Amino acid sequence: MKPAIKQPGTLGTSGASRLKLFFLLITLIILAVIFFRMPRPCQEPLSYRIGTVDDRFGLSRQEFTGLVGKAASIWGKPFSRELFRAEPKGMIEVNLIYDYRQEAADKLKNLSYSIENTKSSYDDLKLRFENLKSEYEQKKEALMSDFNAYNVRVGSFNAEVESTRQQRGAHEHVQRRLMMEKEELNCIGENLQTRQEEQKKIADTINSMMVVINEIATNYNFDLVNYRDVGNKLGDEFCEGNYLSKGGKQTITIYKYDSSDRLVRVIAHEFGHALGLNHNDNTEAIMYRLIQSDSTGLTPADVTALKTRCGGS
Repeated sequence: MKPAIKQPGTLGTSGASRLKLFFLLITLIILAVIFFRMPRPCQEPLSYRIGTVDDRFGLSRQEFTGLVGKAASIWGKPFSRELFRAEPKGMIEVNLIYDYRQEAADKLKNLSYSIENTKSSYDDLKLRFENLKSEYEQKKEALMSDFNAYNVRVGSFNAEVESTRQQRGAHEHVQRRLMMEKEELNCIGENLQTRQEEQKKIADTINSMMVVINEIATNYNFDLVNYRDVGNKLGDEFCEGNYLSKGGKQTITIYKYDSSDRLVRVIAHEFGHALGLNHNDNTEAIMYRLIQSDSTGLTPADVTALKTRCGGS
């Protein structure tokens, strides 16, 4: 008689439910641990560090660090504690990058242009822009005409030189005339090159004016200016700073420096984004989408948004 083979038992309905509940509980515990271990805005300071500081701004790394620290401290004042902390390996990298925005402003300042973030400055720059654009067009047309005449003379000169070469020489008076013509053509060519360089400088100035005018126009919703015939295509953004969180990396990049107070305000605005704050509709607020003031103090609108974000902590 064969021995009976025992079959493995099956898990009852109540046992399966308990097992599912156990795994669900473990998952919730793990998620809770991760959640409470993650650094959160307002609960513990967000760390930052200084990255690139372009020396073309005329600011030392130490000076820039001090201004960043001042901007960071602004947000902690409503809670009487710091919301940002400088650390050697801080999560947010703060950079000062020199690009076309600052270069444009510097060029105009070197030409003694008065640049202010005001409507009167906008109107003055726009008028000078239109006048300079007209001057550029007139000189451009005259230069092209003179270049064409010069090229015709050079062609005739080269043809005559080739003709005398094939005739195996020329009379002495012809040689003297050709020599004088060559010297005159060289002088005209140098003059045309000088005028061409001057045109390039005017074009550079027009491009710089476009950047500055359109930056002011963006801040106040004025008309933008455009001149497609001059220089390279300019960027569409005229922001002075930018906060970016991508691929686990957070950066604040500042592109312009007009004054210490304005720089602090721009950095404070980007630190606000790092806290998770959105743009504010109050035009005086640090978190307003445009930088229309050099004030470095939080407005009631900023404080309200901050406490809403932080839960009043």
